[in-house]
Amino acid sequence: MAALKIRWTWNRVIALGLALVNLFAWAQMLLALAQPHIVDPIMDPEVQALLNYISSGKHSGETWQVNLTELEAEQTITWYLKKYPHIPFAYPQVKITPDYITGEGDVLVTGLRLHVSAKVHITLNEAGLPVVEIFSLNLPLPPAMRQAIEDEIQVQLRRADQLPVRFTSAEWKDGDVVVKGVIK
Repeated sequence: MAALKIRWTWNRVIALGLALVNLFAWAQMLLALAQPHIVDPIMDPEVQALLNYISSGKHSGETWQVNLTELEAEQTITWYLKKYPHIPFAYPQVKITPDYITGEGDVLVTGLRLHVSAKVHITLNEAGLPVVEIFSLNLPLPPAMRQAIEDEIQVQLRRADQLPVRFTSAEWKDGDVVVKGVIK
């Protein structure tokens, strides 16, 4: 009987130890979660003016130019996401350099908030459409789901042909971009 009581006590000690280790691991994971990067949902005034002019229908081949800082890009993306709440993305953060653009944010998948990031290089083709080369894509998902998302990104980028504008140049600098183009 005494041996049974000692073994039962050791089982409790081991179970308690495992529970404490599990709690510690969860606490470390939750503390490591990055706080979301929150910006106000503000449509950039230059982008708004361009969209309003295009919507007016009083255009025919005019040139345009938009200057965006990292903050203005984040605010415009946030405005767009607020306008279309069915898009499961939030808290965009953008870093612009001459060689690449990085973007981060949170994706909501089945109620879970997953932090994702990408590093891309954007150029323009002869037709004035953006060509995006993905250097890295950090998605904490199984390979098949990750590939499906990358494929969908490329499909959406091909839809740029339907835009009412063509891009003539994009000058990427540290912290901002100057994009020029023509309205169709």
